[in-house]
Amino acid sequence: MVQPLTILIVEDETPLAEMHAEFIRQFRGCGQVWLAGNLAQARVMIARFKPALILLDNYLPDGEGITLLHELALAHNPCGVVFTTAASDMNTVSEAVRGGVFDYLVKPLSYERLEQTLERYQQRMLMLATATSASQRQIDQMFNAYARGEPKVELPVGIDALTLAKVLALFADSETRHTAETVAQELKLSRTTARRYLEFAASQQQIVAEIVYGKVGRPQRIYRGS
Repeated sequence: MVQPLTILIVEDETPLAEMHAEFIRQFRGCGQVWLAGNLAQARVMIARFKPALILLDNYLPDGEGITLLHELALAHNPCGVVFTTAASDMNTVSEAVRGGVFDYLVKPLSYERLEQTLERYQQRMLMLATATSASQRQIDQMFNAYARGEPKVELPVGIDALTLAKVLALFADSETRHTAETVAQELKLSRTTARRYLEFAASQQQIVAEIVYGKVGRPQRIYRGS
């Protein structure tokens, strides 16, 4: 039986890390979620809790996440690593790929995209725990090969074409800004439903998701036309 997916978030911006954790805790099959604000804390928590998956930022107060990635590889640590960083230069991307990252997500994160990553990692865990051999398709899935194929034409479950069109129509003006709450009010949707459509549209690059920091409280996800 596959154990719940335990996750360590290595992120120095605490409000942002807590926002990620709040989303992840709602993901089915998710177990414990821990937060580390720097590499030193991450090393201690990895040794103590042995998370199945690490969401790793690259720019941290005491060094770069890529260093930790190399340490895990040298130690043959079985945990998976997903880079979650603003670093999009090809040197960092190439080094992360060579280091064996499971996925690479550029900030600000699309939660629709993050959910897809978590689902794929769960599939990998299940396959490794239950299968004695693998087909080519299963191997492709384990190496994320199918994620680099042609984009899906069919909409995923929970996304209706008509509702999606209404959501996108709100962003006809490129200067328009919305949150999940304002979209929910405009279209008479629940906030959860509005966020699902917004995150899907952001993952398809139909709109852009941004993190906005207020003077107090948690950061807020703002959406604008692409």
